[in-house]
Amino acid sequence: MPVSLRLPSPAAAAAILLRLCARTVSAGLVDGNDFTSASTIDRFLQLNSNVTVINDGTVHTINEKYDGKSFYVRNTTLILENGGEIFAAEDWPGIRLVTSSTFNMKGGAVHGWQDKPAVELHNGQSSDETASLAKIYGGTIVGGKSSDGVGGDAFYVHGFGTQADIYGGIFIGGTGQEDNIDGMSIAVQNFASVHIYSGSFQGEMEVGTGSSIAFYGCFLQKGVSITGEFVDGSELDVVVRTKNDGKVSLIAVSEQICETQPSMQPTSFPTISPRPTPLVSYGEMMKPSLLLLSTLLAILLAEFP
Repeated sequence: MPVSLRLPSPAAAAAILLRLCARTVSAGLVDGNDFTSASTIDRFLQLNSNVTVINDGTVHTINEKYDGKSFYVRNTTLILENGGEIFAAEDWPGIRLVTSSTFNMKGGAVHGWQDKPAVELHNGQSSDETASLAKIYGGTIVGGKSSDGVGGDAFYVHGFGTQADIYGGIFIGGTGQEDNIDGMSIAVQNFASVHIYSGSFQGEMEVGTGSSIAFYGCFLQKGVSITGEFVDGSELDVVVRTKNDGKVSLIAVSEQICETQPSMQPTSFPTISPRPTPLVSYGEMMKPSLLLLSTLLAILLAEFP
């Protein structure tokens, strides 16, 4: 009797393939690669023996060198200090943080693999409550160098409510096949935000869907070019491209006197902070004035009939 073979639909086949590609990662710090829990890794990254998983909700500090090793961080705080240096594992970013993770970088360096970002900061869910956060004070972040394509981004920030505050450090986009920097120094996507108070940036920036970048200091924007100076005196000259409602904000601070006001257009007067916006319109402001004039006129007419 012949046997009929039923093939799954394309959608079902894709779902099966996706489940086969997914790997499980440990619920704690898995330095010995004892992958025993049921947490699913991102579908585009396959776990391997050179990836250390940190998922125990505590604080971990890196202050030594790791060559050919990456860190996958979930619901945990990771601190990178002076002396810590990470050269990413194959096909991985140096550090990938997801779902309620925190990254504090005080020094050290992170290097991405080929066309991969060096550091990725993700939400991993669809709620602001699981957003990840980063505060970067120093150190160097370098996107991966590609031999046959575009270099990797230095710092990639993604997901609802995810936020990075940058107070210093060096951000260098990865180089491509022509040895030019074509990776982004900063890339922000999907309703994330980055606040930049200082730092050095080599490579363009990109602000995507519903996301924002804010620069604090004295800056001017002409087209996609932003130039100016941070409060600490360090200079900025970078190209920032926006798409899908991405936003760029130039914000003056009280500690710094600007020769030109942070604005989308040049100005010709010094300022310490942005000009205040009236809380009411001129039409609303005229109403009490007209009432006052009417009252005075009535008094005069009463006294001089």
